[in-house]
Amino acid sequence: MKPVVAGLALGLGLAAASLAVAAPPWDGTYVYEQALGPGAGGTQNFVTHTLTISGPEGCRLVAQGFQTDETLRCKAMPDGDRLLVSFVSFGTGKVENKYGVKLYSPGQPLFAISQAPNGFVTTWQGYAKAAGEGATSDAFKKVGR
Repeated sequence: MKPVVAGLALGLGLAAASLAVAAPPWDGTYVYEQALGPGAGGTQNFVTHTLTISGPEGCRLVAQGFQTDETLRCKAMPDGDRLLVSFVSFGTGKVENKYGVKLYSPGQPLFAISQAPNGFVTTWQGYAKAAGEGATSDAFKKVGR
């Protein structure tokens, strides 16, 4: 009887471990091409937001494009089928941007990325460069590991 119980416990343990492995692998690079509309000359203005994730502490968000050049250090925490991204500091390690302005507080939620049938859905929270608090979009696309 003991071998059956041990085998059952081992089987349940392996099943639980496989469930943990089945969670979405969030590590990688995600890109959001934000169209800002036409500029003075009629050309389309863009900002490219590149999110790089390598574990909870390895999170960096770089925004570059029309009148934008900013790097944020962030924290990325999986929460079921979502990835919660929060502010840590600017790329300099300070909580103020290069102009001395405090846009975010440490730990402030920036956005969440959720698994969807055809990719990902982004729910915007405190990220100033985005669509607005609570708005959702299919903004970020995973482009690499």
